[in-house]
Amino acid sequence: MKKATMKDIARLANVSVATVSYVLNNVKNQTIPDPTRQSILQIAKELNYVPNLAARSLVVQRTGMVGILINKSPGLPYWKRQSYLSLTDSLESKLTSAGYHTLVISLDPLNPAMDVIRERKLDAVFVLDVMDEMFYRISANFVDGVPLILIGSLINDRMFNQVNYNYPKALETAVSAADAPSCLIMENHHNAALAGWIMDSSGLAREDIYIAAGEDQGQKELEAFLLRSRGKHIIVINEFLAKAVERTGLASSVTALCTCGFPEIVQPDTQIIRFQNDRAQTAFELMVTLKSAPDDPAIAAGNQFLVDISP
Repeated sequence: MKKATMKDIARLANVSVATVSYVLNNVKNQTIPDPTRQSILQIAKELNYVPNLAARSLVVQRTGMVGILINKSPGLPYWKRQSYLSLTDSLESKLTSAGYHTLVISLDPLNPAMDVIRERKLDAVFVLDVMDEMFYRISANFVDGVPLILIGSLINDRMFNQVNYNYPKALETAVSAADAPSCLIMENHHNAALAGWIMDSSGLAREDIYIAAGEDQGQKELEAFLLRSRGKHIIVINEFLAKAVERTGLASSVTALCTCGFPEIVQPDTQIIRFQNDRAQTAFELMVTLKSAPDDPAIAAGNQFLVDISP
């Protein structure tokens, strides 16, 4: 009979492997709901789970390989492709300089194939733009002790560290600086929680927010939205999307939130809001801290790390 593992317990309890580990190892500094804790303990008992000390020791070993998992749909518009590309390139450069090999894998957001990941022992994993309901399916493939960092995602689970731009501060700055009422154009996100957080942070009515999904039919929808928003100040998240807005000739006042690191591509009269880094630097530093000081109380319980706007 196959020996039960933490992954088996995590799958049946619909939680992450890290959560199972915290419960079974009775980690004191973690706040886990009692029903979740009892469910994990009951499933472990039913499966006759026995801690695998050999497997635990594997975490100490290092392969020098770090995974970047991108949840990427086919037919992405160029501004979304550029967003993924610039972040991945920056993160890969930092990892290479630190002596790591980088494995970049594109996953189907609706049906992520994990076979290629299971075949490799990764020292750390970065997950980009993961769908809310798919996160635990992905995280269950990694053993306890491997840093797993979310970028461009919000997950309602304090066990995991998340790196995002400080959209609330950026949007507040853009709206307050505008001479006219504002509206927002933003790129589509697989992670619905992140998209909802951005929209709520804007303080704008839903009819004043447009989510740009594609280039073909989306172009007509974008133009229709801009026509309805005549006279308003247009705030655009992603400078490549802002460039698409400029090309329509329908926006007289634009602010671009530069999330890709290329503010020079927009017109000189477009207002620019830059961030202090492209999230790669924050995510990399977080990985280093997690690997060198995993019990640091500032990160052990899981947090959202926000990249602030530049002064």
